[in-house]
Amino acid sequence: MAAHLPRPDQPLPLVAVRTGQEVVRQGEACLHASVIETGALLATVVSPDGRVLALDVLGPGDLVGEPDRVPSLVTVRALRPCRLRPLTGTVEESLMAERARRAAALALDLAWSDVADRVDRRLTDLAGRFGRPVPAGVLLALPITQEDLAALAGTSRESVNRALRRLERAGRVAVLARSRYLVRTGLHSVVM
Repeated sequence: MAAHLPRPDQPLPLVAVRTGQEVVRQGEACLHASVIETGALLATVVSPDGRVLALDVLGPGDLVGEPDRVPSLVTVRALRPCRLRPLTGTVEESLMAERARRAAALALDLAWSDVADRVDRRLTDLAGRFGRPVPAGVLLALPITQEDLAALAGTSRESVNRALRRLERAGRVAVLARSRYLVRTGLHSVVM
């Protein structure tokens, strides 16, 4: 019995993505939307004057890309190896709604929160989604640089550095090494 192969005009069931590889580029038409099976990707947008804002770190179950032939508003780059499952047919409304909800939460944070609170919330969110529990808290198992964290918090690397020192003094975060963070659990975000 012959194995069923996808037609040449249909995407393969899973797409492997290497660390650092761009899946989607800002302004380019998407071939299809996909759901992330494994891995982590960083979604960024660059303004005409070159400023970078990271909208989200995408993980398993998240939507990446746009419906067929729609230009992407973001560039999406793999932070670790990923597997993507192309969506067939229309993009599921629940995935689009979740992406919109997360974007709205980021907009509210950018409008109303100070830098230390934004950095704290981004690290706490990432630890909850991509962390590994350890006795002292949750170890963030993603390589997030201070530049990435700055883009996620809508600020500069220097401001992130100052915010991380404040969060360390408050006992919220421990910076273990370059791009490695331990987020303390059970503490509220009270940073002075």
